[in-house]
Amino acid sequence: MKISADMSAPVRIAQILGKMEGGGVEQVVMNYYRHIDRSKIQFDFFVFDSSSRVPEAEIESLGGRVFRLCELKNAPRYIKTLTALLTENKYSIVHCHLSTLSGPALKAAKRAGVPIRIIHNHTTSGGKREFVRNLAKAVLKPFCGKNATHRFACSRYAAEWLYGKKPVCDLSHTSASKESVYILRNAVDGSVFARDEEKRISLREELGIPHNALVFGHIGRFCPQKSQSFLVDIFSEILKIQPNSYLLMAGTGGDVELIRNKITEMKLSDRALLLGQRSDTDRLYNAFDCFVLPSNYEGLGMVGVEAQAVGVGCVFSDRVPTEVKFSDGASFVSLKCSLKDWAKAVLNAVKNAAAPADLAAQGYEISVEAERLADFYLKATEELSLRKEET
Repeated sequence: MKISADMSAPVRIAQILGKMEGGGVEQVVMNYYRHIDRSKIQFDFFVFDSSSRVPEAEIESLGGRVFRLCELKNAPRYIKTLTALLTENKYSIVHCHLSTLSGPALKAAKRAGVPIRIIHNHTTSGGKREFVRNLAKAVLKPFCGKNATHRFACSRYAAEWLYGKKPVCDLSHTSASKESVYILRNAVDGSVFARDEEKRISLREELGIPHNALVFGHIGRFCPQKSQSFLVDIFSEILKIQPNSYLLMAGTGGDVELIRNKITEMKLSDRALLLGQRSDTDRLYNAFDCFVLPSNYEGLGMVGVEAQAVGVGCVFSDRVPTEVKFSDGASFVSLKCSLKDWAKAVLNAVKNAAAPADLAAQGYEISVEAERLADFYLKATEELSLRKEET
């Protein structure tokens, strides 16, 4: 079916997020928003009022709006407020990114009469120190998509984790069954995340790191899922082999002080640097010789996509979906392996690093994937209009 480009106004999509703190999910949504054809598609953002890093100025400059709601601890109030906002603005599509917490949002969308209700899973579960979180996910999984009309996921692994063994397809699939799960890739801008020697030199000079030093990096929320404590142990082992090494870790989260204290206790403060939340991750990747993601679980791991696009060697834990790998410089190591095995894998990845020749061919170029998402939205709304005309 051909999508008509003659639309009097762009289709507004209600993007339902949680607490925006600069994490991976909101970066994915913002990345698509920046690159989608905004003359045809516009995003409105619904976030928790406790969000601390909402790029409101940028969203408004692109034509979007931000609505703040209470957190899901007060589910009745959340549902009531969201229902009213969705009804008032007459959305035809709600795209919910709350994974197992999507139930209240999708219930509100159905109450508001929104005909196209997408649940999008970005996560899985596992790991130590998250028993309560994992238990809650297990309890909510069977019910979270009850009011959804479409299922999305960032990877096949994330799709099966939440939805079970359902057929999966990409967004261009025109004859997908109602049970199918659409895979929306965590794509990146190849022109931003690309090898740049000037960025490499300037960032290292800024941090006082010698040009000939080996730099290992990590970007992510500081929490049990990302396992930064284990990463510090790995780095300590690397130093025994390559003394002229540094570890850079960027991000914020509840485990920052725990990791800072561990670094101090291990007397690594001059080599393991905590950089806080950064907006120049493209420079960071260029400064790295290897990116390390020893996560206890991931839906995909967008940071791994960005690192490979730059051409950085990557080592992921075996709990990161293998779909993230699209370059020869990426490898996987079991969390059960020794620190020596991890150190060897990280050092070996440095030697094999190379940027992919064509990011689009790997399915991770945002300009291509954003066009596919726009086509999906437009086709869905056009089919909806046709059904209304038939009735």
